[in-house]
Amino acid sequence: MAYRLKLKAHLALEVRRIALEQIEIARNCLLHHDDPATAVHDARRSLKRLRAMLRLVRPALGETWFKQGNQQLAGLGQRLARTRDLDVMVLTLAKLENGAGGLPRGLAERLKQSITQARNTADQPRLPAPDRNVGGALRRAEKLFSTERLRGVDIDHVADGLRQCYRRARHAFHEAYECGSDEAFHEWRKSTQAHWRHMQLLGRSWPESIGARAGEAKELSRLLGDDHDLSVLLAYARGAESAELSSHDLAALRAACLSSQRQIRDLAKPHGERLFVERPRQLTRRVLRYWKAAEHLSRLLPPDRETPVHPRARLAPGSNKPTRVAAKRGKAEKAQTLKKPASTATPRRGGKLLSG
Repeated sequence: MAYRLKLKAHLALEVRRIALEQIEIARNCLLHHDDPATAVHDARRSLKRLRAMLRLVRPALGETWFKQGNQQLAGLGQRLARTRDLDVMVLTLAKLENGAGGLPRGLAERLKQSITQARNTADQPRLPAPDRNVGGALRRAEKLFSTERLRGVDIDHVADGLRQCYRRARHAFHEAYECGSDEAFHEWRKSTQAHWRHMQLLGRSWPESIGARAGEAKELSRLLGDDHDLSVLLAYARGAESAELSSHDLAALRAACLSSQRQIRDLAKPHGERLFVERPRQLTRRVLRYWKAAEHLSRLLPPDRETPVHPRARLAPGSNKPTRVAAKRGKAEKAQTLKKPASTATPRRGGKLLSG
């Protein structure tokens, strides 16, 4: 099911439902997979969604329980991080090699060999075995979202959690450009990802408005993810695992990475200015009003619908033209509209219309 809270359901039950779905997705990824790299990516994505939702209901859980749960989920994600980093390095290296500046002859191949060797000789396997440790960690994660813990969750708690996380993301945005460090941009990326997830969860409050914010946050997260991938690649190249690289290789790689990062950060800034223009209290008040209005609307709609269908929803995916069914319906409605109203005139006689 969708990673979105339902308007007509009890909020605590919705949080638990989504949490269990994401845990099950992560479990299935690690147990049944054809592509290990994709399986690790999908499992980590589910864990990030869980952590984002945990932050959203943080005010209802209490600090002790939240910190314990957040640390538990973070530890589970870190088991997969090394594998994912090595896989992403290869893709990042290919982007640099095919970019405008390119890389010196042979550098990409030497670095790729080093990454491949590190991946093959890593202490942990490429995909963690479905052993009792991973299974136990996922079972413990289920208890984080127990009905008893979530019983008191309401929309005001969610609003407080949204405000706290949005304030953190907004501060991280300004901090990133003030200090300019890779760590600061990585913190901004993590908090932006959380905001993206929160907009997904609250999307039913007003799909067109909140969906636009979710799309903007997703694109910004992608840009900042590319920035982080470059810093991870450069840190690896400077480490002991790639000792065979010469100082000339390192200098060329650093220049290419920094050049790409400058372009990404220049592009990310206007996205950040647009996404984080509102103050935390203003945004939270607006989203809370959207949610409460949507709840009221949902009570007026048929049981099988939660939000009114926006006219744009009838468009064919990726097109400005309506779907075939909607087009036929539109023609029928237009024909009905253009049809002449019933006249009070007398019937035709001899081909002429006689007025009464």
